[in-house]
Parts: sequence; C-alpha cells; structure tokens
Amino acid sequence: MNTVVLVGNIPQEGKDALRRQFANKLKVVEASNAEEAAAVQEAKYLVVRGTKYPAEEIAKLPGGVRMLTRWGVGYDSVDIEAAGKRGITVTICTGGNAEPVAELTLLLMLAACRRLPQLLDRAREGRKDKEDLISQSLLLENKTVGLLGMGNIGSKVAKMVQSFGAKVQYYDAFRLDEARERQANVSYVSLDTLFLTSDIVSLHLPLLESTRGMIDRSAFGKMKNSAILINTARGPIVDTDALMEAVQSGTIAGAALDTVSGEPLPADHPIFQNDRIILTPHAGGNTSDNTENMARIIANCILDVEQGAGLGQKYIVNSQYLPQRQ
Repeated sequence: MNTVVLVGNIPQEGKDALRRQFANKLKVVEASNAEEAAAVQEAKYLVVRGTKYPAEEIAKLPGGVRMLTRWGVGYDSVDIEAAGKRGITVTICTGGNAEPVAELTLLLMLAACRRLPQLLDRAREGRKDKEDLISQSLLLENKTVGLLGMGNIGSKVAKMVQSFGAKVQYYDAFRLDEARERQANVSYVSLDTLFLTSDIVSLHLPLLESTRGMIDRSAFGKMKNSAILINTARGPIVDTDALMEAVQSGTIAGAALDTVSGEPLPADHPIFQNDRIILTPHAGGNTSDNTENMARIIANCILDVEQGAGLGQKYIVNSQYLPQRQ
C-alpha cells in the first residue's frame, strides 16, 4: 500500500477527512516539517500546508515521491522547477478555496469603505461620536471595482460586488473571451486604465516573478486618491514601503490586506499604527466548513494518479518542467 505524508499545519478536520478518503487505499502518516517528511522513505504522495519546499528540500525527498500537493492554491513556497526535474508533479486545489477567499475579499472591502475597525473601537470605548467616520465612509454601490486577475476567485468577487451595485472591470494576462465577459458583465481594460479609473483595486494573482512587486510606487501614483487597495492574494505582489507611503501621503485612501510581504509582521511594525490600513493574518482561504471541500479535491487528485487515471491539467502547476512521459 502506497503512502501519503501529511506535512505541516493541515487542520485536524482536514487530516481526518483525508484519512476517511484514503481508508483501505493508501497509508497515511504525518510529518510536522520537511525534515520529518524526507525521513518517510516509502512516501509517494505529499500533502503540504505551511511548509516551504525550496530546491534543497526537494532534493532530500525519497526517490519514490511522485506528487506534492499544496493545501491551497498558492505555490510560491515550492520550487516547481526542481520538483519537475525530479519527476514530481506539483498540484494545487484549484477552485477549492475560491469561496472563502472571495467572501473575505468582500468583507475587507466593506470594512475599509465603512471604517469598521474604527467604529468598533468607538463602541468599545463607550463613545457615540461617529460623524467624522461617517464623513469618510463609502458605499460599494456605483463604485468601479478593478480586479487584477479573473480566475476562480476573481470571478466570484465580481459577482458578489455586482450584487451591491458596483461596476466591475478587470485586467488579466489571459483575457476571457467576449461571451464570458458578457455573461459575467465585466469589462476588460489595460492595467494602466484599471489603476487610473478604479475606486477599489483588488488583487487575485499568483506570486510569480512577473507579479512580484507589481503594485509599487508607480502603480500607486496612477490610482485615484480616493482608491482603496485590497490584497487577498500574496503579500510580495505589493511593495509594503510604497503602500505605507501612498496611504500616509494621501496618494490613495487606504488598504485592506489579508497578506503582506514578510508576514507575520512584528507587533511594533508601523503598518499597525495607520488606521487607514486593515491587516488580517492570511486567513482568507480557510473556514471550518470548507475543509471537507479542500480534502475532497486533494484526495481525488491523488486517487486519480494512484488508480492510473488522468490528472486534470488545471491542478498541475509544473507541467513545463516534467519529463515528457508525464
């Protein structure tokens, strides 16, 4: 019986769900980190959350490992080229956490627009004064939301904000066909146009060399001074120093982030002193009731490979580095 290694901080509910899925089909063992996982010589499949796999860790894996599956959709913590050259397929849970990330995106938009953290502070302090915050508050209705990325998450966000009466425009390296744009009621614009004309700019891109630092001083300089930036994608897409400068100077109105470069930031980081910036601890992709869905996607991918069935290309992120036979 082949072995699946659960690596890192996979939620207990997820571990239990995977054990149920693999019962009588695959052996399941746990490892708290990459070093422990490398010691499981019979490992064939890895399920990884919260553990980095650079080239040096890939090199330590037993020769029998054939698949490394990320619990989530980000894969910047895995050297996919090194894995591919060893014949290890790297997969992600495409679409698996789209709903929780999209919902948190909407929550952050509303919280930033309505100055929610400051209103909560006033209530805790026993204060009733709020007119200054009301004068800074905004509706989503009639606003233009610019989405950078129109994949599974971006598409859900588009639908959600439209229900509030917002207009949606987007930029993506891979434009939707016109029929899908009409169906989704979204408009494709250039990147510069998106920055110049959006009231809210929301990021839904993977972290690649082409997107690292993409939201920099130049990008902020093109945005409206009333614009709000939302990031539920990957922290290093945004230049944090440039963001701080943009908010402090009034170049943009504020930001709401679920992820930031260098996370977790120390408690004394100046970002926490700016009441125009909301920061949550990279929690967007996880809810207790979505765990079963994530486990199901992962289990199906592994069982498809185990049973010799074809693996959907939408889950594989390193096809270009795999041997041709793969």
